[in-house]
Amino acid sequence: MGIRQGKESDIHTIMDIKNRVVKVMQKSGNKQWNENYPNEEIFLQDIKNRSLYVYEEDGEVLGFIVADDNHAFEYDDIPWELTRLDSIAFHRAAVNPDVHSKGIASRLMENAEEMFKEKGYLGVHSDTSLENIPMQRLFEKRGYEYRGKLNLHGRLDRWYVAYEKVF
Repeated sequence: MGIRQGKESDIHTIMDIKNRVVKVMQKSGNKQWNENYPNEEIFLQDIKNRSLYVYEEDGEVLGFIVADDNHAFEYDDIPWELTRLDSIAFHRAAVNPDVHSKGIASRLMENAEEMFKEKGYLGVHSDTSLENIPMQRLFEKRGYEYRGKLNLHGRLDRWYVAYEKVF
């Protein structure tokens, strides 16, 4: 049980989880992900970059998270407590909808936080779409602090909320 580096052999499970999560997101009005984003090519690049991690229990992959040092340049306008160099950036994360409300997302985040704390990071920077209330609740439950709103990738019609956790 725990988090490990994602492998190419995990891609079908990752895509299955992502596709199933997209349906849940779309039903709730959250358009952050869709059929085309994130796609298999993006996840394979994450695996190649060694930034995709999977969470498994009893040998079954139940979720994933992407974590790296690639902080979006739009983060520069956010009043973070920690610098980019001191923090890891969490990106795409999802949990199999079959295990929603069973604490898996919290355990995935806890495992990722502990792993990066052991690697010397002082905390986490992350963001999620304004519509992604479940992720915002998870951040707050895990002790992340709201740091502000931002637009990403030049899309002025889409708002995101930034969160930070200092270890």
